[in-house]
Amino acid sequence: MSSRYLPGLSDERRAVLEFCGELTEEQWAAPSAAAGWSVAEVVIHMTTGVRALLTPSAAAIVATRDLERLNEQLVDEKRSHTTRHVLPEFDTWSRRGVRALSLFTAAGIRRIQLPIGELGWYRLDLIPAMLLFDWHTHLRHDIAPALDLPPPPTDALRMNAILTWLTVLLERSHREALSWLDAPVALTFTGPGGGTWRIEPRGGRLRVRPGQAAGAAAHIAALALEFPQWGTRRLPWRAGAVAITGDAELGARVLDSINLV
Repeated sequence: MSSRYLPGLSDERRAVLEFCGELTEEQWAAPSAAAGWSVAEVVIHMTTGVRALLTPSAAAIVATRDLERLNEQLVDEKRSHTTRHVLPEFDTWSRRGVRALSLFTAAGIRRIQLPIGELGWYRLDLIPAMLLFDWHTHLRHDIAPALDLPPPPTDALRMNAILTWLTVLLERSHREALSWLDAPVALTFTGPGGGTWRIEPRGGRLRVRPGQAAGAAAHIAALALEFPQWGTRRLPWRAGAVAITGDAELGARVLDSINLV
């Protein structure tokens, strides 16, 4: 059996193709909410991300110490493409990627870990969740609002994969940013795919795992649908539906430290 996140990735692939299939030339060329990128360039980025898994670009992703700069370089290489090629390329490479990941995340090899730039090491079976987060977030927060269009619906299957990826990413990439943490903090997301995770120091390292809020020094409650926004600093967390109980100063300091790429 392959990664449990693959069905959600396939669903999101269809959502991207259906939404973007209705765009006009003017909309493709319009600025997105991702600074410096047009709508077409955002989709080019989504394509280069999955394409890199199947081409020599994978070596660059493994070796880079500046993932955002690499993303810019990969988009720059494709900027000359006319907009009529953008969606067909996403269609082709996303289909190949989903097929390849069904093999890469099969039993026996899914636990193999690979580095992703400066973000840390991740199991192969999490890669579909990473791509799902990327496509889902860009479509709903960088493309649809920039065009003043309603975002496509999502569901618990996809949101649970996204929350899983972001909490694992938080553990692996924020060891320095949260090295000061000396007490457990609970983070509860309500809505589709939600649950509770505990952020706590463990043997000199950071640990973020599903757990209970009981006993935490601070309890942060937020909407699952908003976490991809304020977790990536597209939206200040104070502008979202976020509440802190217990040690409010500790909870706010944790939230101020979160910046997920």
